[in-house]
Amino acid sequence: MDGGSRAAGESGTEAGYRFLRAARLDRGWSQARAAQELAQLAERTGAATARPGSLKTQLSRWENGHATPAPGQRALLAELYGSTPAGLGLEPAPPPGAGGAVGVSSAADRLRAALDRAAAVGDTELRLLRDQLRTTAALDGRLGTAAAHGPLAALVEQLHDLLAHTVCPDRGAALAELLAGAALLAGDQERDRAAPDRAWHAYGVAADAARRAGDPSTAERAARRRDRLHTELDGDLPEDHGKSLVERYPAPIAITVEFDEHPSGDVTGLPLRDRLEEVLREAVAAHRDGRAGQAAGAAARARSLALRGGSARALALLARIGR
Repeated sequence: MDGGSRAAGESGTEAGYRFLRAARLDRGWSQARAAQELAQLAERTGAATARPGSLKTQLSRWENGHATPAPGQRALLAELYGSTPAGLGLEPAPPPGAGGAVGVSSAADRLRAALDRAAAVGDTELRLLRDQLRTTAALDGRLGTAAAHGPLAALVEQLHDLLAHTVCPDRGAALAELLAGAALLAGDQERDRAAPDRAWHAYGVAADAARRAGDPSTAERAARRRDRLHTELDGDLPEDHGKSLVERYPAPIAITVEFDEHPSGDVTGLPLRDRLEEVLREAVAAHRDGRAGQAAGAAARARSLALRGGSARALALLARIGR
C-alpha cells in the first residue's frame, strides 16, 4: 500500500470511523478476519500490504479514529466492503451532481478497456495464458497451495474478466477451457485452505466455464467436487470405500503436467495434494482399526505434506485423529 497511515485529522470524521466499523460488523467479521480478507484482496490485486497481524492493528487504529488510511488503503477498504471511500466516511462526499458525469465516463472507459483487452487475445496470448496455467499447476503439484495460491487466484480473475468481455465465440471457448481448469484447481486450493464456501464458488465457476467450452467431463469433475464438499460439511472423517480419494476425485486434467523424480528422491507420479489425500486416508483407516502405530506413522507423513503444501483442512483433520 502507498504511504502507510497518516495522522488522524487529515481527513475523515468521528462519524466516518463509525461507518468503517459498521461495514465490518455488517459482515459479521472480527478485526482479525477483516485483516485477513484485506490482505488477500491486496494479494489478488497486486497491492503492497502489511501482514494480517499488522493490518489488524491498523484496522483498530482506523476504526478508533487514531489514524487515517492513506489513499491506496481507502481504495482497498472500499473494494473490500463494496462501498466507496466517501461511503465509508474516509473522504468527503462529492457535492450533489458533481460526480455524475465523471462516474458515467469512468465506467464507460473501464468497459472499453475491458473489451479492448479481450479483443487483443489471439493465438499468442492464448498460448501464454496456457503456459501460465501449466506452470502454476506444476508449482501447485510440487509445493502445494502455499506456493501457488496467489498466482492461481490472479490467473482465475484474469481469465474470468477476459471471458466475460470477449465477443468472439472461438476465443470465448478457448478462454472458457482455460478458466475451467484454473477454477477447478482454485477450488481444490480453497478446500486446502479450509474455505469450503470459496471452494464451492470456484467449482461452480469451473462447471459453468466447462459447459461453455463444451467440456462435459470437466463439468462433471466440478460437480463431483461440490458433492464432496457437501459431504464434508458434516465434519465426518473420510470413509474408506475401497478406492483412493484420487480415483474418486481425480485431479483437474485441463492442463497436463508431468511429475518426474522429486529432488528429495520421492518418485510418486502424483501431485502433492493427491499424495496427501492418500496418506490421510491411510491414517484415518489405521485410526479406525485401532492400529495406533501405523496411524501415528501415516499421520506424521501427512502432517509433513500438509505443512509443506499449506493445507489447513488436512491439519485440522489430523488434529481430530490425534485426539
